Order: sequence, then C-alpha cells, then structure tokens
Amino acid sequence: DHRAADEGQIFPLDMALNSADDQYKGCKEKMANLVKTKYLKKELSNSDDFRNAWES
Repeated sequence: DHRAADEGQIFPLDMALNSADDQYKGCKEKMANLVKTKYLKKELSNSDDFRNAWES
C-alpha cells in the first residue's frame, strides 16, 4: 500500500530483479485486458479527479 510510507520518506528507484513489472513479463495481452476491463473501471469509479482527467 503506497500510503504506508511516511510523508517525506524517500525510496530510491533501481533496477531491482523480480520487481512487480518483471512479474508481468510474457503476459502482456492478459494484463492489458485486465487494465481495460477491471483496473481502469475501478480507478475511474474511485477518483473524481482521475475520471475528469481521463475523460478530458
């Protein structure tokens, strides 16, 4: 959960192996479909600001 970090705390980014992005290697189409059919709908319904930006 991204909200668990303390405000102002810095987490450096690196090329960590086995990161979340690496977990989707080889299933591009499946993840694209999930984004379109599940995750985008959830984000649009959870945030008025995001929905307004997406629709403009």
